[in-house]
Amino acid sequence: MRSSKVTGVAAVAVATALLGGCATLPASGPTTEQIDPPSVSNTAIKDYLLVDLNQRVVDVLSQYRAAPFSKRFAAPQPAPGQIVGVGDVLSVQLFEAGQGGLFSSDLGARVSLTQRVDSDGSITVPYAGRISAAGAGPQTVEKRIVAALEGRAIQPQALVQITETVSRSFVVNGEVGKPGRFPITAAGDRVLDAIATAGGAKNELFQTRVTLVRGSSQASAIMKTLVDNPADNVFVQPGDRVYLTKDPELFLAFGAVPQPGPIMFDLERISLLEAVGKAGGLMDQRSDPGALFVFRYEPASAARAIRPDYDGRFGERVPMVYRVNLRDPAAYFYAKAFVVRDKDVLYVANAKLSELQKFLQILATARNVAQTAQTVQRLSQQ
Repeated sequence: MRSSKVTGVAAVAVATALLGGCATLPASGPTTEQIDPPSVSNTAIKDYLLVDLNQRVVDVLSQYRAAPFSKRFAAPQPAPGQIVGVGDVLSVQLFEAGQGGLFSSDLGARVSLTQRVDSDGSITVPYAGRISAAGAGPQTVEKRIVAALEGRAIQPQALVQITETVSRSFVVNGEVGKPGRFPITAAGDRVLDAIATAGGAKNELFQTRVTLVRGSSQASAIMKTLVDNPADNVFVQPGDRVYLTKDPELFLAFGAVPQPGPIMFDLERISLLEAVGKAGGLMDQRSDPGALFVFRYEPASAARAIRPDYDGRFGERVPMVYRVNLRDPAAYFYAKAFVVRDKDVLYVANAKLSELQKFLQILATARNVAQTAQTVQRLSQQ
């Protein structure tokens, strides 16, 4: 009998020892204490910056705009006019003042030619020979042709137009109506103009990712960002490549919510309060309303605006954790104004009572195991 009691006590003791800390309990994520250790201040957290959401933070974030294109691809509007480049196709029309000249025919004293600029930058004009064209404007090419025909043709004149340009063009591919290569207009084209020229995007603005490649540099942004932030709608440059892909915005929900996992945006703008609703709200039996967290990366400029004490240790991409206490009625206004971004992580921690209930359930299981062990031992002794 003494042996059976020892067996039961030992089983319970082992279970209690193993479950002495919250970290040993089954959970869907970290506890509030693990995210915000009570023994240290926020500035002492080494892996991320923890910020309590309030009106000031919401105001800073509402004014801040990411600038994926304007900072990397800032370029002035192209100068008015066109420049001939290698590979361009030119329409050349030659005129004489009277009949009987070099270009006289039944149609009159004129001739029309189509010339592609060779790799050496020149075109060939009858009776004028090789004319340098690349790097010059159409009017300059006209003057060079007329100068080469002086003394041969009767008061020659020339008209040069660029009908197809390769050197001053851009390429649009992907989820657009008419992908292809297009010339840059004399007035200049911005990214959204280029997309419109290619037939427009096939998908919604907030489901379309635009990638701009210029030389060895590239950046991506959701198309709606270019619409909302005109500074990011930069001018395309010769040789630019624009790619459109369907990349729906989504956020990830974890923890004590009924519908964890990736949740797609079905609106152009989703607030934190709407995101919680899309995840099914908070689970009454498990969640801690005072421990709603949003994990995301912020540029260093935004981090410094929110936390002036930020020491810059994370570089240009700062891991930020925003904490929202929904026990505070004012927090609902903050959460409604806080805009969720693509790939944000929403996490709701378990309530401490839920952790206690888990512990008691496992402890009850351990007691049942101990009782079973006693029964087996007693039967074996009979």
